Amino acid sequence: MRKESKASRFMNDMEDPDICIAAMADCLFVLLTFFMSICSLDVMRATLEVALPDALSAREIKEGRQGWAYIHMVWQPVERVAVTTFEGKQYTEPEQLAPILSRRMNDTNLKSAYIRAQKDCPYIFISRLTKVIAEAGIPNLVFGTYESGGAGAKAAAAAKKP
Repeated sequence: MRKESKASRFMNDMEDPDICIAAMADCLFVLLTFFMSICSLDVMRATLEVALPDALSAREIKEGRQGWAYIHMVWQPVERVAVTTFEGKQYTEPEQLAPILSRRMNDTNLKSAYIRAQKDCPYIFISRLTKVIAEAGIPNLVFGTYESGGAGAKAAAAAKKP
């Protein structure tokens, strides 16, 4: 019969080691929080100036469709304001349209809104207008941009006239 060594007896008496997961979960949450805070800062920096893409293949939507709200935005760089035109009336703040769009939504059951903005218009004004449209309950939204001196400018100028 073979004699057991002290080392083999000691190894047989030991239990299998357990892995403590609590410390790993704490490290995971710290890393997750760190990366989430860094990513949100990068997103905030990126949204300050958004370059809108050119819609080369987009078709122009003609006014006069039932259930559509046509909203034109013209950027005025000297005054640093985006003038919003809806149904022949001009508004300097997009929030001024909230009660009007809500009323139109209830009266005529608007299904879609079409924002036609000047290409130079800062994104913050378009973002505020989309929030107003969403709060009015209009489910569909279409965007279009135009150059400040092109055919789109003529359409926006025609929309200003009562």
